[in-house]
Amino acid sequence: MVSYNDLHSCHVDQWKKAADDWIALSRRSSTAADDVREQGKKPLDDHWADATGKKASKRLHDLADRLEAGGDIIKGVAMIIDGLASSMEWSQRTLFHAAELAAEYGLHIQDGRAVGAYSGAAPVGPNIPQNVRDDYKKEQGHISEVNDLIDEALRQASQADKKASAELDKLATKINVSDTNVAHNYIETETAHLEIDMIRGSIPVGKDPHLVRAWWDGLTPEQHKALMLADPVTIADLTGLPDDVGRRSGAATARSTASRWSATRWTTGTARRPQVREQLCQLRLVRSRSRRHAEEVRHLVGPRGDNTWGRESGIGIDWWDQRAYHSRSWASAKYLRNFLTDNGGEEVPRSQARPGDLIFYEQVAEDPGKGGEPQGETYHAAVVTRSRLTVTSN
Repeated sequence: MVSYNDLHSCHVDQWKKAADDWIALSRRSSTAADDVREQGKKPLDDHWADATGKKASKRLHDLADRLEAGGDIIKGVAMIIDGLASSMEWSQRTLFHAAELAAEYGLHIQDGRAVGAYSGAAPVGPNIPQNVRDDYKKEQGHISEVNDLIDEALRQASQADKKASAELDKLATKINVSDTNVAHNYIETETAHLEIDMIRGSIPVGKDPHLVRAWWDGLTPEQHKALMLADPVTIADLTGLPDDVGRRSGAATARSTASRWSATRWTTGTARRPQVREQLCQLRLVRSRSRRHAEEVRHLVGPRGDNTWGRESGIGIDWWDQRAYHSRSWASAKYLRNFLTDNGGEEVPRSQARPGDLIFYEQVAEDPGKGGEPQGETYHAAVVTRSRLTVTSN
């Protein structure tokens, strides 16, 4: 359990610097792997074809794989430290806000708890003036508010510390991994998800609305943005946030709806194609001109239309209707992308993708021998449910 003094005095900036150092080490490891392949293995393969040369080439190949896998594991360490730093930064901000409230209420912090003038026995008895009774009751409310906020800050910090510690212990067992796919896939799944989970753990889910509001008010605008990117659905469901929070705008509501549906269907395993088509219809267009425009386009539906959105009723046979009466934008990632860009959609760099946006995947290299898509062809689409924004301390 992280203590009040531990959280109050921790130097988050040093953790962020450590994460940057690990990233730099990861890059050096990857560069070394490329050098071994290009400057070592390749010349051997080209000019030393006997058994000794092949043996030496295999050793260099194994060394390059270990360097590459090691780079991915090191990157995982950096991600965990970075996630821990962000979580601790936000927890510390919550703790500092609790201390500021204590000072505002005329309280002080003693042994990690808020105390006041009436911290001893409650004033009771027939001779106690009413104003003293009222002051005591008011102070107790303030003490409870501050201590609840302190408890929330320590909860956030402790859960992040526990998760980070367990994951770093697991990563330490993978230092001898030589399979690059195993290392890369591990980083792409478990480690990346845990980093986001640590950030999400900073959200006071199910807590009293007054505590939620105090927590939110203690964060910086940059931290607000980062949390809304990391988990827009949870933020949208919180009770106690200000009415003017951007999540209540039409665009934010559409984005959180898209994120909520996609994340739910993914985790429950119900993301089947017909359901995806139905939900795309309900979610309308992300970054399109307007809802009215999308509905107008739907009226143009015709069998297998190139620039239409929706479906006709068909003849009542599902397998036929899905092929003949669904618009192309419901049946193919390529046609969906074309429909969106032709009807007011905006293409943005991957770095600017936000929850609720669609990401389209293109074939990198043509491989006709395996029946793959032609080079440059759009073959897959996904909905962004969470994203990451790096923030700095104020």
